Amino acid sequence: MTKYWLTPIAGYSPLVLGADRLDCSPLTKLEAFRELANGRHPRLLSMYKASLLLSDDEEVCGSELAELDLSHPETVVFDGDPFHLSHCAEAFLDRLLKREEAKDLVSSLNDSALDAQQIIWKNQWLRWLELGCDVILLREDGR
Repeated sequence: MTKYWLTPIAGYSPLVLGADRLDCSPLTKLEAFRELANGRHPRLLSMYKASLLLSDDEEVCGSELAELDLSHPETVVFDGDPFHLSHCAEAFLDRLLKREEAKDLVSSLNDSALDAQQIIWKNQWLRWLELGCDVILLREDGR
């Protein structure tokens, strides 16, 4: 089963994904939330396949040797032990909006257009941005 995780980036050198990521279920609410975010800016809530974050080889995006499991509440560090960040993921991260721009856009999402679950996502997203984290949506395909 495919899961989507609203994920803070706690650091870049090395890349660190925060342990407090949020499971964005159900999919129908996430789709509506992403549509609202995309209405503000097409890259506001950028999504990336978690399996493509990893690399065994600098020429390949994805790994056959390692697999991420985002359901465990722990930080994920791409320092080569055991995870190496792929060059595709590096390119994706380079295209994220600047944090201040993202914060302004997320703040402008109208709460009256959101349900209770989506307001939780929005508020956590804003908290992470205020703490200095960028935020991405990771897609984790079922095993």
